[in-house]
Order: sequence, then C-alpha cells, then structure tokens
Amino acid sequence: MKRLWCQLAISYTLLAFCALMLLIVIIYGLDDYNDYRTTLTPENIETLMISENLNVAQAIRDGDNTERLIQAGNNIREKLIHIEHGTGTTIYRITNSSIPEVYIQIYDQSDRLLISDPVDFPDYVTAQFAAQKNQSAATSNAKWLEENGPIWVDMPITDARDDIVGRLRILYIAKFNVLVQLKSVFDFLLFVWGYLFICSVPIGIICGLMASRYVTRQLAKINEVTESWRQGNFNVRIVLPNDDVFIRHSQYLNDMAQDLELYLSLKQRLAVSDERNRVARELHDTVKQNLFALGLQLATAKAKPSVMEAAREHILEAETITRQAQHYIMEIITQLRPSGTAETSFHQRIDMIADDFKRRFDVRIELTHFDPIQFTAHTEHHVLRIVQESLMNAVRHGKASKIAITSMVNQELVTLKIIDNGNGFDVNRKTVGFGITSMRDRVRDLPHGSFEIQSTPGVGTEITLSWNYES
Repeated sequence: MKRLWCQLAISYTLLAFCALMLLIVIIYGLDDYNDYRTTLTPENIETLMISENLNVAQAIRDGDNTERLIQAGNNIREKLIHIEHGTGTTIYRITNSSIPEVYIQIYDQSDRLLISDPVDFPDYVTAQFAAQKNQSAATSNAKWLEENGPIWVDMPITDARDDIVGRLRILYIAKFNVLVQLKSVFDFLLFVWGYLFICSVPIGIICGLMASRYVTRQLAKINEVTESWRQGNFNVRIVLPNDDVFIRHSQYLNDMAQDLELYLSLKQRLAVSDERNRVARELHDTVKQNLFALGLQLATAKAKPSVMEAAREHILEAETITRQAQHYIMEIITQLRPSGTAETSFHQRIDMIADDFKRRFDVRIELTHFDPIQFTAHTEHHVLRIVQESLMNAVRHGKASKIAITSMVNQELVTLKIIDNGNGFDVNRKTVGFGITSMRDRVRDLPHGSFEIQSTPGVGTEITLSWNYES
C-alpha cells in the first residue's frame, strides 16, 4: 500500500507540475497577446513622441550639432522598441512578443532632412516614406498603414512658444512573433518553476492517496473472487463499475474462470468416463469370463447321464441363472461403456445396443442412420442412455415386437426418432415414471436439446429427440 501510494504520489506530482506549467504557458501567452494588441496602437506611439517633442525641438535648433540630433533619434528609438504597458509586477514590454523595427526622419522648418536613422532604409520603407510625405498635413498624423500592420507617425515639432521648428516622421513595424513569445514564456517559467513544483507536491500527495485507496479496494474485490475460484466455487464473477479502469482486466479474469470451469468439468467427465471404462473392462475380463467358464462346467455336467439323473433340476436352474447373470453383466458393461470414442463410432454403439435387445427380448429393430458424425463424449453419453431407456420401456411396458430407430441431420439440427408398435398409453393420464423423467433431464444437458413423446393406446409410442450438432 505504501509503495503503491509513493509511486502514485510521484506520478501525480509530476503530472500536476506539467499541467501547471502548461496552464501558465496558456495563460501567460494569452495575456501577452492581449497586452500586445492593447499596447501597439497609433495613439500610444503618438503619445510617446509628444513626450520627446522638446528634446527634438532643441536638437533641431542646434542643427549644426549632429550628435544632439543622433541622441534625440536614439532616445526615440529606445522608447519605441521598449514600449511598456501596465505597472509593477504586471508590466508588459512589446519585446516579449515582437522584435520591432523603427525608422526615423527629422526635418527642419524648411522641410530639409536633418537626420535619418538608420541612414539607409530598405526599399519598401523608402517607398512608404515617399508616399506618406506627399500626404503630409500641418497637424499631427498617427495611423495604421494597414490593419494590425505598420504604424505611421507624422507630427510637427514645436518649441516652448508653440512655434513649429521642424517635423518628425516615423515608420514603426512590429509583428507578433511566436518564437519570441515562447522565449519570453520560457524565461518566466525558469523564474517560477520552483513555486510550481512546491504547489504540485500537495496535489500529488492527495491524489496519490485517493488513487491508491481506490486501486486497493478494487484489487481486494478481485482477490475475494479469485479466492472463491481457488476453493472451487466458479459461480461468482468479478463485478466492477462500467467506467472502472480495471473493467477490461476483470473481463479477462471472468473469461478465464469460465474456461477453467469448463476445463475442470470436462476433466471430471473424462475421469468418470475412464473409471467407467476401467470397471467395464474389469467386469468383462473377470466376472464375465468366470460366468462363461461356469457355463462350460454346467454344460459338461449335463453331458454326464449319472450327474444329470442325480441333480438334473439343480443343474438346469443353475444354467438358467448363469445365462441371466451373463445378460445382466452384458447390460451393465454396455451401460458403462456407451460413450467410448476410440473403439467404436456413435452409430456402431447404437447397433450394439439394438443387437443386445434383439438377442435378449426377441424383438425386431430397424435402424436408419445419417452419415457418420463425430459428437462430443458428453452428447453421445446422454443420447445413448436415452436410446437404452426408450428401448427398455418399449419392450418391458409396451410389449412391442417391432421398433424403428431413425436419425437425420438438417444443417446443425440432429433429430432421432424411436417408434414402436407396443401397447402405447395415454400421455395425458398415465403417471410419468422415473424413466421418462430421466430422459427429459438428460435432454436438458444436450446443446439446445428438445424432447417430445407421442403415444396412442393400442397403436404404439413415438419419441422424438433433437439437439444442435457440436463436434
């Protein structure tokens, strides 16, 4: 339990840590994108330029002082590249999301170019300056050249007496850059990862404890059921919630239990069949042979006149008893070994049963078989028992002299009929004996088995047995 809890706690801690980092990335990125759109406006650019008006005006008046003009241009560039939004810990800089480009030109009162920063403009920038200069107005002008694109600023420079001493023109280009934004987020994560990990630890501990207790409870349920299987009770099954993470594994275990139950049942039936075959062999090799030897001895005794005169009645009685015992032993052997699969086929065993009844009861039996089909030992055992019981009822109770056994196969349905010309009976009035009840019970053990009996007094009885073919 403790080891499982530790493993789950560590896993959930790492998962929570990753989830918090991902959440920070999403929130930080969305927040920066919104700040980027809020910060980058023509109005904000113009406001920054107005704050530099006096410095630029002083530099223009000192037109011969080139260093003063360069310094004024650098101040403007520095402010535009590092535009900020917000205050304190929530401050945002445009460089978190973009690498701005700033192009500056300062003119004197006569519209003579005093400084260009940088000195050489790209062709598309030069074209923009030329196009916008032709549209220059006396008042300040700050606008988008295209939606969320470059910003153009053209404003007059005035001195302390509000006299126009020159003009400032700026092209500001800034595009939202995903790579720059990701670098900014990564730098922020390096700063806060320790705090995120500290927050993840209690989450991992709590989730690990809850998950380990849940897993332990489910495993305890599985252990209870498997313990019942170990003790031989295969009726119980593992039942877990449908949305449980163990549902697939529990289904595997339930299937395994079902297969194991079928295997043990088959093994038990095979063990019973082997034991029955062993008993049948022992009866055949011992008791039957001894009875046969006894019969020979009685036949020898009958051949001696002196012995027959002295014990005729007893010898004949003993011979009768011996024949009856031989019949009983053969009946027991046949009943014990009706479902052997190695020596004889299913139809051959029906033929053997029919021959035994012909010999014992002097009854005529007609057989009509379908093509040879191999059934399971379980099916053959129950069908042969039903055939034996049906023949016995026809001979003993119905006094039948003729019996017909017909079998047929229609796709997967096997049908076997036993028809006799015996006395018959009223199926609605006659009390059902143990023999018919036993036959009905055996039919229930057949695959989709059905049993039907029809009888007419003075005409005979017809028994119909059907089941699905399963090899």
